[in-house]
Amino acid sequence: MRAPANADGSSISDKLAAKTMPILPDALLRAVKSNKCVLFVGSGLSAQAGYPKWSELIATLVEAAKKVPNARTRGIEEYEAAKDYFTLADFARSALGKSQYAALMREQLGRPVRPRRAHKLIATTLYRGLITTNYDKLLETAFTHFRFWTSNAFTPDVISALAVALYNPQFFIFKLHGDIGAPDNIVLTSRDYDRLMFTSPHVRTFLQAIFLNYTVLFVGYSLSDPDFKMILTELTLIFENNITTPYALIPKPPDFTTDHLLERMNIQAIPYEQRAPDDHKGALEVLEELQRAAPFVVQDPATFD
Repeated sequence: MRAPANADGSSISDKLAAKTMPILPDALLRAVKSNKCVLFVGSGLSAQAGYPKWSELIATLVEAAKKVPNARTRGIEEYEAAKDYFTLADFARSALGKSQYAALMREQLGRPVRPRRAHKLIATTLYRGLITTNYDKLLETAFTHFRFWTSNAFTPDVISALAVALYNPQFFIFKLHGDIGAPDNIVLTSRDYDRLMFTSPHVRTFLQAIFLNYTVLFVGYSLSDPDFKMILTELTLIFENNITTPYALIPKPPDFTTDHLLERMNIQAIPYEQRAPDDHKGALEVLEELQRAAPFVVQDPATFD
């Protein structure tokens, strides 16, 4: 008897045999093929290319802030031990001052790095757009390199761009937490998050429209990422579970955590095996399957002559 086939024609038994490869939901595959999937991209992809992880970035800022003359560092060890990254970010920004803070941020995230395999797969797949919490320009670089054109990238302060992205079919990159080109406006501290969520109604409206009208897939996050936890909190406040089911491609979590994600945020986990901290083969296999299902075809440059 022939094994039942999945949406892409492969048998379910074939996928079960591939330990690192999770079975992809048919609804997700259909969304990508119909250009109705938006990726939500975290710092994991940038870290693979050579940029610091979100927690590493804050640790670097804190170490520099401790060296500032007369910096009020007493008791800071307690917050470091508790991994209270948002309070630590508040301390670092305040102690460093605007100029030194901006210079250090550009030093960490403003240098050029080469896109990795994951970036190529994303750039050559028919996604509707990207939302990212990353500050660097790696995604823009990847799309320019692999699609031969500059993507429509914008931050929350460009209100008109939010409307254009919703009603114009052109691909977009929305940098939810800001861009390294304007470090003063980057969302990093707890006060920044509050400002973004509670005093920026246009951002809430944009996210509502995306989550209500498109299928969202989170990539480049882990459940231990404090930035991911903050994102889930933000989205819970906005939507109260009244959204189309988003998906999260994450290293295999415990069963309880998977159930909790589904109950709390209506997020369906797509877990992949991870044999080492930097082993993301399973995630790449998923991105490869999505790219095969819905490739973005770049027009032959010869046709422009």
